[in-house]
Amino acid sequence: MVWVLAPLATTSIIACLVLASQMVVTMAGWFNVCVQASADVDFFREYCEGRRYTIQEVIGKGSHGVVCSAYDTQHREKVAIKKISDVFRHVSDATRILREIKLLRILRHDDILKIKHILLPPSRGDFKDIYIVFELTECDLRSVIKANNGLKPEHCRYFLYQLLRGLKYIHTANVFHRDLNPKNILTIADCKIKIRHFSNAFVDNPTAMFWTDYVATRWYKAPELCGQFFSKYSAAIDIWSIGCIFAELLTGKPLFPGENPVHQLDLITDLLGTPSPESIAKIKNEKARTSLTSMRKKRPIPFPQKFPNADPLALVLLKRMLAFDPEDRPSAEEALADPYFKELARLESEPSAQPVTEAEFAFERLNVTKEHIRELIYLEILQYHPKLLKKEHIEIPESNGCQSFSRRRRMLAKVASIAPMKLLHHPQPHLYPHPS
Repeated sequence: MVWVLAPLATTSIIACLVLASQMVVTMAGWFNVCVQASADVDFFREYCEGRRYTIQEVIGKGSHGVVCSAYDTQHREKVAIKKISDVFRHVSDATRILREIKLLRILRHDDILKIKHILLPPSRGDFKDIYIVFELTECDLRSVIKANNGLKPEHCRYFLYQLLRGLKYIHTANVFHRDLNPKNILTIADCKIKIRHFSNAFVDNPTAMFWTDYVATRWYKAPELCGQFFSKYSAAIDIWSIGCIFAELLTGKPLFPGENPVHQLDLITDLLGTPSPESIAKIKNEKARTSLTSMRKKRPIPFPQKFPNADPLALVLLKRMLAFDPEDRPSAEEALADPYFKELARLESEPSAQPVTEAEFAFERLNVTKEHIRELIYLEILQYHPKLLKKEHIEIPESNGCQSFSRRRRMLAKVASIAPMKLLHHPQPHLYPHPS
């Protein structure tokens, strides 16, 4: 708002106005300081460590948490702080939070969102909230797509290269992300991306994949997940999701906006055509196999017809990533070697991860209580407090995922002593908003 003041005749009136304006400015400044201090205290509550952060504004909200931008006065940098409230209300939610903060500590890569710090709780045994400090990003990839009426070909290629580069690192750690979509890809300056939201990720080869029917996830879901074709899945499910994201980068709109799993498969087969008999024969689920066999025959739509303005090399790679049969999709490393990236590819310098050890995520197969998960999360928080780690005599794991198996086994035995644990089949998770 712009205020225009007319000239005044008397000096005294001007002096009074100047004095009044100074008082208003002083009071406004005092009020802003009080409001800021109140906001900081309310946000951090009993977390004394929060004093080093000055809260700036709320940038995301959800039913379980809030994300604020803040200034770290110790390191003199802007950060994002995610407050997750009442973490242990549901054990399944707390387990997913533990999974995510573990993976984000282990998977250190330029294309993966980085946890910079986690605030130490005021007490070990009864804390309820967690404050996670992330590097600050500008927006998500969905916002970038919506804000730009057609991205340039070089932008599309660079975004895809980074996605595949990050995915290669994730997959070499034996991790499947399982929820890749434009809202889970954050962006910063110079078109750099950061993959986030690992709470649905799975380590090693899962025998039971659980997925919600959330619409924003379904659109990027591989056909074998829509139709529950197999009891076990491969890293190809993430390659499919990347293919859907790439198609959205090329066109500016989702490729398969299905209203339900059946409609999703219909949209997929409308583009790719009816699956071959060989592909259908590989499907273990008899009901799904029968459904695909009885489907009316559809001819595939040529990709140049579907994407008339796209680079022909881009469409060759896209078609490989969107193969109906997961065995026909390339790995992330194979996709990076595609001729489409001839000017970008530096395969010899792109890092791989050490496989995540089974012991690191042994809690996933145990019937854990709130007390178990609280202790495990506290131990994870200590990884960001080296001095306390030394007092606890807990070894700091390597960031590349190479863990001490014996140490993890001792730690789990310690937590297990709180109460008996039994093997547990993964429950259907409770979906909650995850601002970050």
